[in-house]
Amino acid sequence: MRRVLFFAILTLFVLSLVACNDDNSNSEINTVSRAELTEREEMILLSTADQSFVFDFNVEDKYKEVAVWVEKYESGNLVGEVTRISTEVNKMGTIIFSTSNTAEESDQALFNVSINSNSSTATASSPETIIKNDFGIVSGSNPLGSISIKDKIVLADICYSSSKEEVPTFSTDFYTDMDNHMDELKKYGVAYLLRSEFK
Repeated sequence: MRRVLFFAILTLFVLSLVACNDDNSNSEINTVSRAELTEREEMILLSTADQSFVFDFNVEDKYKEVAVWVEKYESGNLVGEVTRISTEVNKMGTIIFSTSNTAEESDQALFNVSINSNSSTATASSPETIIKNDFGIVSGSNPLGSISIKDKIVLADICYSSSKEEVPTFSTDFYTDMDNHMDELKKYGVAYLLRSEFK
């Protein structure tokens, strides 16, 4: 419980730092993009999370809500959602996805998702068992500078592979057209995808 409270406080702190530096006024409308973090913000995330991804969004008034969730795949097959959160939005905001071990020698990881928009923050955390033995990890985020918010989009991924060979990251085509590139998920024993949808 203390760990969840710590991450909630940390998320609020990071979101407040990002909000102070937020200059989405020059961003393209109806897009999500990787946030430009200061060195201080990057250090805070590195010291508290194993993996972290921060995105800014800029949308028209007609979009009132965003849903963000983490899907889990095993050998290319969807097995469920690790966590899901939705909240109201007002034009601009930030999405944070991070993971951290709950204990040094534990196979338990805590998946954290947060959304901040118009000084309002929603946060969700969920524990997940990660079998680390003989697994290599590959992670990445959507390589497009500005990601259109049409449909359900893939923002980031954390993948585990038991292959002894180096496993490549997802292609740009996977991020832009996941439905027609599902075969790329089969390269990984377990894959977690951060996805979002604006309504």
